[in-house]
Amino acid sequence: MPKYSSGEAEIGQMREEDLDEVVEIEKRSFVAPWSKRLFLETLSFPLSFNLVIRKKVDKKVAGYANFYLIGDDVQILNIAVAPELRREGYATRLLGRAIALLVERGGKEFFLEVREGNSKAIELYGKLGFVKVGRRKKYYTETNEDALVMHLKVDDAPDR
Repeated sequence: MPKYSSGEAEIGQMREEDLDEVVEIEKRSFVAPWSKRLFLETLSFPLSFNLVIRKKVDKKVAGYANFYLIGDDVQILNIAVAPELRREGYATRLLGRAIALLVERGGKEFFLEVREGNSKAIELYGKLGFVKVGRRKKYYTETNEDALVMHLKVDDAPDR
């Protein structure tokens, strides 16, 4: 996959050598973070699609996202941006580019779960055309928080 450059960031395929930075962002972002081993397994899974967004100035990983593409369904597994870089557009660029790439590969319907209390993420997904379609009670076992299930059908997506 060729690199994609936008403003002060570039998006490329996640590689094993990115994982120390990815895991550090993961630990700072989630109550129950993924392990390095889980990221490694995801990288090697044939139906996975894994991206990082880097700051152009120092090439450090600013954020990442992991997806499964199964048929024409895309499951968004994980997305995070370093806490100090949030609200600067990294997640919007990363997710927008990922959606475009996955559509090129046949993705038509995108699904994700998000913590009910994560209003900033819900706002981001809504801006990209996702709508709430369900709820998973106590999905996040470490906090007993419900997950909202969100869906995007590419025909419904706003222009990127």
